[in-house]
Amino acid sequence: MSLLLGEGLGSQGELSFTLGPATLTALVVAGVLAWLLAWWTGRQAPSGWLRRGELLCWALALGVLVFALAGPVWTEEEGRIEEGRLVVLVDGSASMAVRESGEARAEQVEEILALLGPDVDLYSFDEELRPGAPTSYTGRGSDLGLAISTLADRYLGQELRGVVLISDGIDRGPLSEDLQAARESGGDLDGLLPPLGGPLTVYQVGGEQRIRDSAVEDVLSGGFAFLRTDVSLRAVVRGQPGATLEVSLSREGRVVESKPVLLDAEGRGEVGFTVRPVRVGRFAYEVSIPVEEDDAVPGNNRFPVVLRVVRDRVRVLQVSGSPSYDTSSLRLFLKEDPSVDLVSFFILRTQEDMMSGWSSEELSLIAFPYERLFSEELQTFDLVIFQNFDYRPYFSWGSESLLENIATYVEEGGAFVMTGGDRSFDLGQYAGTPLSRVLPVQLGATGPTSDETPFRPVLTPAGRAHPLTRQGATDAETDAIWQRLPEMDGYNIVAGLAPDSATLLAHPSATVGGAPAPILAVREHGRGRSMALMVDSSWRWSFSEAAEGRGNQAYLRFWKNALRWLMADPEDQRVTVSPSRENVLVGEELRIVVRARDAGYLPLEGERIVGTILSPAGETTPFELDTDASGEAVVLFQGQEQGAHRVEARLSSSSTIRGESVFAVTDRDPELVELEARPQLLRDLAAAAGDASGYRGPGDRSGPLLDADAGRERLDRRVRSLSAVPLVGLLFGLLASAAWWMRRRAGAR
Repeated sequence: MSLLLGEGLGSQGELSFTLGPATLTALVVAGVLAWLLAWWTGRQAPSGWLRRGELLCWALALGVLVFALAGPVWTEEEGRIEEGRLVVLVDGSASMAVRESGEARAEQVEEILALLGPDVDLYSFDEELRPGAPTSYTGRGSDLGLAISTLADRYLGQELRGVVLISDGIDRGPLSEDLQAARESGGDLDGLLPPLGGPLTVYQVGGEQRIRDSAVEDVLSGGFAFLRTDVSLRAVVRGQPGATLEVSLSREGRVVESKPVLLDAEGRGEVGFTVRPVRVGRFAYEVSIPVEEDDAVPGNNRFPVVLRVVRDRVRVLQVSGSPSYDTSSLRLFLKEDPSVDLVSFFILRTQEDMMSGWSSEELSLIAFPYERLFSEELQTFDLVIFQNFDYRPYFSWGSESLLENIATYVEEGGAFVMTGGDRSFDLGQYAGTPLSRVLPVQLGATGPTSDETPFRPVLTPAGRAHPLTRQGATDAETDAIWQRLPEMDGYNIVAGLAPDSATLLAHPSATVGGAPAPILAVREHGRGRSMALMVDSSWRWSFSEAAEGRGNQAYLRFWKNALRWLMADPEDQRVTVSPSRENVLVGEELRIVVRARDAGYLPLEGERIVGTILSPAGETTPFELDTDASGEAVVLFQGQEQGAHRVEARLSSSSTIRGESVFAVTDRDPELVELEARPQLLRDLAAAAGDASGYRGPGDRSGPLLDADAGRERLDRRVRSLSAVPLVGLLFGLLASAAWWMRRRAGAR
């Protein structure tokens, strides 16, 4: 019978069709219509037994064909009890790769898996659960609670033969804290784990002996520091109890200071370093200890930290040659700003006063300490303002040297402002002095050096984009504010704009060399910045606005913007370098955005950016990119060397317009901060699962706890198609042949 029906067809089963009811009905109707067509075409033939037999055979053959086309299947189901599964969880975190006595903890995993046999459901976990054995032990955090909860959800409602956990017990999730709190409070551990469906066995790997590992565990810095203010960096180190470690502080690869620290009975110690930043920006420091030959994890012997240096207060030196509304207004603004430390000199005693016969006791003015200010104390100021000040009556000797000091101060990162008046610029005889080389305007004008005709300054396109002259939230609002400000009383005439400078406010009609005469100009020279305001009546921006009920916000906003820009905050540079993160792991991709702007702070599109990334070992990674429409270029970098990396970028057209930043690359893994195996946690875990005997200590290769009665009923379902069985083809062939034979016997074709 199997030759006709095929193999595997049992007597206990159910017949069904794969075609839907509608399709099956259509197929039957088609078969009936085919038979009727055959009857209709042969209705003139004699109606003997041969004709009736032919029609019967065709009807049966069509029935067999319809049956085959309907997709008949024979379905049999048989129930059986299947043994419960043994589920195995393997810790795949980096701590499993730590070596003890020359052997990695992970090497013990294969031994335990061989004990359990091949018929297991195997999973690995670190910060998440995944099927299969660990491909590498590099996970950056092990979360036992998450792994067990995920497993419980996956096998919810099933009876398991057992659950096996292979781990060193180092857990970064909240479960370890919950178990410890419950144990220390004497509470019940039950309920801290979800139902697992079977007994839990915990195999501990590692922990047979103390690991020899020295590490810098943490560096406490606060993340930022104030300029020229001492900041403390405290390092927490770990090593062998009673040992002395030499702890070094480095800044961008150069050792700043080293100190010995004696470790306590627990193998821990602290050491402090004091640094005084002299520049604003981001700076990378690193605390390190020597790497011993048998150190288990050399990567945690270094701890980089990026420190952001900001200004606590801006120290300003204001020097004025005569009292005026302009002087008093600016002095009042600076004194009322809590972020400004102001040193102001005006109504000064000149050499003529000293030589006129008056004694010092008879003079109410103190002597101007210009020698000390512009030599010894100059570097203590962030900004120097010459407000309608002519140096010749006050500098009795060494004027060339003192002005050179100021010029050098700007070139090395300082800020300088000169405002207009009858003692400034060419009227103050600054042409040809060292100070003239750092100003944003050229001195030595031929012809008149001042014009006292009132005028209203005009905002230039560069001024509309520059942060110094930005008055409103939009360009239209900024334009409207500048257009309604009052007229100035006149201005100082200069020979033109200096190289690499920008005019932010211009005269509405006067020109110099074919360009609008500059009224407000700015410049970046060397590492510093300078500003020239060619008028001495900016105080009117305050008084006139207040008279019209708008307050003095335009005046205040102008000088606040000026202070911020002159201080050269890293975010206000023409070229800025912004790493997406300050600390990255070895091999991780870092996105570095370089932004370029012109002298007026408009985005530079299509500008060639040339830069390098300097590694701690001194190796450079050069890059060259063109900026997009927003003035940005993006560098992608993967650091392979631990330590501080410095990024420097500049415009290809200028060697001085540049920006820089730092970031730290580390192979410090949070999973490797604490390396000691945690047997107590694993014992608590077994107890919380319901049977404390499920804990297997280091080297214990006893079999796991198993539930022999665990299992589930499983239905084996077998489906066999009847369309292709030999009987269907045989019946159709026999019936069709019989119909054809009868037709021929009846004399039909």
